[in-house]
Amino acid sequence: MQSCRMEVRSGRARVLVWAWLLGAASGLAGEDSWLNVGLAVRDITPELPIRLAGYAGRKRPADKLDQPLRVQALALQNATGDAFVFVALDNLGVSRAFMQPVREQLAARHALPPGAVAVVASHTHSGPVLQRTLTDMVDAAPAELERIAAYSRLLQERLVEVVGAALADCRPARLEYGLGRAGFAMNRRVYGAERVVFGDNPDGPADHDVPVLRICDTRGAVRAVLFGYACHGTSVRSGDDWYTVSGDYMGYARQLLEAHQPGAVAVFLTGMGADADPSPRGQLLHARQHGLELAGAVMGVLGRPMRPVRGGFQWAYTEVDLPLVSPPDRARLEQDAQSGNTHVKKRALAYKRMAEAGQPWPAAVSLPVAVLRLGDELTIVLMGGEVVVDYAKRIKRQFADRHPWPVGYAYEVPCYIPSARVLKEGGYEVEDSMIYYGFYGPFRGEIEARLFQALERLLADVGP
Repeated sequence: MQSCRMEVRSGRARVLVWAWLLGAASGLAGEDSWLNVGLAVRDITPELPIRLAGYAGRKRPADKLDQPLRVQALALQNATGDAFVFVALDNLGVSRAFMQPVREQLAARHALPPGAVAVVASHTHSGPVLQRTLTDMVDAAPAELERIAAYSRLLQERLVEVVGAALADCRPARLEYGLGRAGFAMNRRVYGAERVVFGDNPDGPADHDVPVLRICDTRGAVRAVLFGYACHGTSVRSGDDWYTVSGDYMGYARQLLEAHQPGAVAVFLTGMGADADPSPRGQLLHARQHGLELAGAVMGVLGRPMRPVRGGFQWAYTEVDLPLVSPPDRARLEQDAQSGNTHVKKRALAYKRMAEAGQPWPAAVSLPVAVLRLGDELTIVLMGGEVVVDYAKRIKRQFADRHPWPVGYAYEVPCYIPSARVLKEGGYEVEDSMIYYGFYGPFRGEIEARLFQALERLLADVGP
């Protein structure tokens, strides 16, 4: 099978070559070798000033803009009309409560069932705070809360709009897959004398793979480049840059790729690297540095022969209940409600309000999980939450014959998803982060086993 980058100058030669390609495609993969793909992009850059999400230490709204923010939709459509839509979002993440009205509108307008639209947040820590999504992580004034509410409504409208536009844009496409590497992701869990702390751990696990999917039209022109990486969007964390709206390294990589491939849309899908940070980090300069490295890795893949991804697609979706340890007793709750730590206090007061309203305390977190099989050459594995790198490593090892591409931060981000190893070791991803997400944790030790049991069932549903 020839690459979709092939160029033929002679008109007669072009007709003969494409006739051969179509015949070869039909002979190799049958009539379902063609897949319909639609693309749409909308601007979601906020008006300034606005509060940014991701760090509890920020003391004021952002007042500068480094990069415009985007929401992009890539719709896949089979010959049967079955659809699956990726939505790449420049934001820290979305919650189930934030997405509920969006899902309802998409179901009403396009008859899209649960799981058919996977919003994948880039996890930039330089995007706006959203309503009902880690809002308690910031101490915002009433005027700031109004700006957050207005931006949230705008984003919800854009999400519905961009999915509809991508579905309306669907046309035949040809796909190719390849894999590169970038080395700036570094495990951030450092083993101290008493507990795991933040830092750079070059000996810890990291996923340096850069998966790349090129999408061409029937004439061979590149329409889109999907790429991924498993690393936090935390390049920026000091000085005035900390109060600047930015897509972080992911946004820079996207800009460079679109300049390299004019007319194509570059779409970033965040990997499972919740315990990895970019290294070095601190300023926007570091975001540009890492964006350049990531874009270079993608360009390297695009410049080499890639593996055709033939055939239609199948997908399967479920939600897995991940059990939490027993909730706190009344004495602990009363103590936390008087805490000098505002975030600990807010969590305790929320639990007290649930009790006063006769509502049960959370006993588990429901996590979206999905698989999308593209032909026989690629399987995209999606999980909600901030998923640590152990899951990516195990998915690639255990399901190697499926050619897996692990994607995190998908559908919604209820909290961190630690592995069995990380749960035993403790640290921020296990304990402290649950404060900001509003849960009394940690999770019980069997959550990794539950998730892989669910993945095995989903993979069986989409066929061998």
